[in-house]
Amino acid sequence: MSEIELKFQVPSHMHAQLQQDFAALTPERQHLWARYFDTEDLRLYGHNIALRQRQENGLWRQTIKTPSKPPFERLEFEIELGETQPEQCELSCYKDHPEIRELLKEALGSLKESLILQFETEVQRSVRTEKYKNSTIEIAFDQGEIRHGSEFTAVYELEFELKEGQLNELTEFFQPWIERYELWLDSRSKSDRGYSLVEGSSITPAQHQLPLELSDDDSLHTMLQKIIRNTLEHLLPNATALAAERYDSEHIHQARVAIRRLRSALRFFNVDELEIPPIWIEQLSDLFQQLGTTRDRDALAESLLPQLEAAGSPLVELPPATEKELDVSQLFRQPETNYLFLDLLRYSQSKPKKISADLQILLKRLSKLHQQVCADAKQFSELDIEDQHRTRKRVKRLRYNIEFLQSLFPSKLVKTYLKALKPLQESLGHYNDLNVAESLYEPYVKQKPKAWFVLGWLRAEQKRLQKEIQAELQDFSQIQPFWKK
Repeated sequence: MSEIELKFQVPSHMHAQLQQDFAALTPERQHLWARYFDTEDLRLYGHNIALRQRQENGLWRQTIKTPSKPPFERLEFEIELGETQPEQCELSCYKDHPEIRELLKEALGSLKESLILQFETEVQRSVRTEKYKNSTIEIAFDQGEIRHGSEFTAVYELEFELKEGQLNELTEFFQPWIERYELWLDSRSKSDRGYSLVEGSSITPAQHQLPLELSDDDSLHTMLQKIIRNTLEHLLPNATALAAERYDSEHIHQARVAIRRLRSALRFFNVDELEIPPIWIEQLSDLFQQLGTTRDRDALAESLLPQLEAAGSPLVELPPATEKELDVSQLFRQPETNYLFLDLLRYSQSKPKKISADLQILLKRLSKLHQQVCADAKQFSELDIEDQHRTRKRVKRLRYNIEFLQSLFPSKLVKTYLKALKPLQESLGHYNDLNVAESLYEPYVKQKPKAWFVLGWLRAEQKRLQKEIQAELQDFSQIQPFWKK
């Protein structure tokens, strides 16, 4: 069966208050001890499958969990094993359950694979079930730890599970909890955190965008809902890493890409009947801009500095930051950011609307973007910096919007078009990095005369890339849009 649950982390300064307030609700208390199994080479984890045995109220149960397509919804299948602790983890118990059997065979090849204990969790759980409007909601407050050998990580989190009812009522119910206890949304499961311990890493890998499948029968509203779910699946794991202060530069980059994809989708599908709140685009733009300075410096450190060193630059460092460093974790912990994510999630799961607008309006918008990019091909080198930046943004929007719709068209035609578009986007991105770098080094020459070398190199590279982009734009302008064929 599927379950919908949303998990939140609690900042340390709110632990005592939450513990006191939750105790006043007279919850049911449980001691949960769980053991997670996998192959030695972690093949279940590679297929996003968590397999655990857990002791609960004196009984052992074996549970398989794997993500379902909607964000925060999981496929869960449980088998009761009895009162005695199992000596090992057997898969033969799934031979009479076709869906689970096929899931395991895809990951392991057979049900006879040997599984070993990878990590354990032990938590004290306090549970309270509440009725809210027409929904039944279970609140679980977990305190404990995840262990792998001598390594461990603490657990202190709240989970809200929709037992019966509507997602919008679930999110309405816990909104006051977010405000009171400064909760922030966490897309990680305990098994995700356990596997991080197994792999000896304090951070989970950055999440990249996932494939998206639309159908010819989908209305514009259904298409947009699928796209929002897809972009949330891209964004939320990276947002979690940032909020948890367990991230690297790739998490920031992928969070910005996911936000940009979301913004593109909301603008692309913006017709009155879809009732897209304008505030969403404003909030996403603000998030994107706040992450921009951090991302720019990371990108330059990774790409520009090695090039300067190879060119023999006497200065191989970035100028000191002039602005106060952004508290990235606080940005993704603040209630406003979490409310935005929940609003988008609610919209993506709402009842589909029947609207009169159809795919043709999107294809016309694609054609307009294509024509604008082609018009820039005639004069790119003569454009000022702002207009060149506008060209870059158009190319990005064109690529993202095509990727949203690509499953509706023959793959060969889409690939041919994107093959010309992607290198152009990369060149424009590199050109933008050079412009950003120039703005950093120009005032720095007064403090460090060696920065004149860097400025000279940057300006020479800009001229070279301008000519390259001009040629790439002209080549691209010869391509026939596949959606018109």
